[in-house]
Amino acid sequence: MQTSVVIAGAGPAGLACARAINSGQPDVEVLLLEAGRSYRRRPCPVDRGLRCTGCGGVCNVISGFGGAMHYGDGIKLSLLPSGRRLIDRLGSGRAHELCDLAFDWLTEPLDAKPNPYQQRVSPEAAKSFAARGLWIREYPVAVVGESALRRIIEGWHDRLGEGVTLWEQAELVDAQPKGDGLTCTVRTHTGLTTVDTQHLVLATGRRGVTSTADLLRRLDVPMTDPDISVGVRFEMNAELLRAIGLEHPDLKISQFQDTGVNKVKTFCFCGGVNGGRIKFTHYQSSFGDPVITLDGHETMERAVGTRPLAANLGLLCQATGRGSAHEAQESFLAVYRKLAGGRPFVQTLRAFLSRSGDSQEWAAVEARMPFQPSAQDLQTGRVDQLFTLGEYASLTAGFERLMPSILDHSGHPADLESLLDAVLVIAPELEFLWAKPLTDDGFQVPGLPVHVVGDAAGIAQGIVQGAMMGVAAGQAIVR
Repeated sequence: MQTSVVIAGAGPAGLACARAINSGQPDVEVLLLEAGRSYRRRPCPVDRGLRCTGCGGVCNVISGFGGAMHYGDGIKLSLLPSGRRLIDRLGSGRAHELCDLAFDWLTEPLDAKPNPYQQRVSPEAAKSFAARGLWIREYPVAVVGESALRRIIEGWHDRLGEGVTLWEQAELVDAQPKGDGLTCTVRTHTGLTTVDTQHLVLATGRRGVTSTADLLRRLDVPMTDPDISVGVRFEMNAELLRAIGLEHPDLKISQFQDTGVNKVKTFCFCGGVNGGRIKFTHYQSSFGDPVITLDGHETMERAVGTRPLAANLGLLCQATGRGSAHEAQESFLAVYRKLAGGRPFVQTLRAFLSRSGDSQEWAAVEARMPFQPSAQDLQTGRVDQLFTLGEYASLTAGFERLMPSILDHSGHPADLESLLDAVLVIAPELEFLWAKPLTDDGFQVPGLPVHVVGDAAGIAQGIVQGAMMGVAAGQAIVR
């Protein structure tokens, strides 16, 4: 089979790339590969209080049409300067042009576009955080609820364009140079097939976290090791995070004041009007033995039950005392497998801060929480032992500085004593596992008709940011 362009991955980056090519040259044939299932067939058992099974080898949270966008959750569309490394790469003018276009395309299926500029951090909030040495990074954010996201996903599917052919449950497994193009090997439900193409776009996201890097190395593409961050998610009564979440839905706290510990940052804040849920991301055998990590998703339409809804925030620090990026990853995952078998586990805040074990099993801990935990497939364990002494000191110092500012702003007493038995510490959270390939401003690697976009590029994360890179690659291919 022959086609002009092969795009591996039908998430925001891959879909935006296909749209850019189709808009620029409608007669160009594009084959869009998606390793996961259709957007209507991506249920997650963890969302229904069941055990994570890996969904037959293809995790529905990180694979499937729409990528990070899927039925049942909301999303946050964070605009520049979120993803500021794209400004460094593309220049301010070009980056903002791509950001505006990506946001317009992403929200095009909606009758009324969300306004990313309506939220503002109040002077009172900024002052409260600054008093504890915390700086809030401000940028426009649009929160899209579950019903609106459903329309976005369906709209993107309906607008693929006549020149785009979609293969679902089809995964790129290899690519080798052939003349001025490449021969791609694709695994489908019927077996392996080959596709000759002039251009290949790798938009593989979390599904391809190791396989894409392996492919690029086989193609002799220069790669830079990532700076791996490790951390946890703190889950609590949604009321505690609501006030600051309404002002800054994607709350990012930059470098804390120098306390002699590692840099700490918030990640994927899920507060606001309806809180958020903790999701499981099953990486199958990407890292050797199966391993599951966490993901946070915003919600706007969950029904309140007998207990208040949960909200959560991630806290991350750079991996320390573990050697190189590869050694850090292997070390962290080895300890995780030893402590919890590679499955998410939980500790009460009291036990985490005192470095002690919980006296009760998960069912008993869950039952006494003053909110409804968003996931049930957990086990209690020594989350504190997952981290080196330096990492643990950074995470605890960061939380003890951050949380009083959040409590202050929400009108609660700014002490942690009342939270010790009312907050869950759930692990693990990981960020920047992607090695960064050398690419130009169209995200093309040197000397090959291969572009790398989205998370796989190792530059910036986020739905808008991924779409920006996809548009840039698509426009470069059209040129």
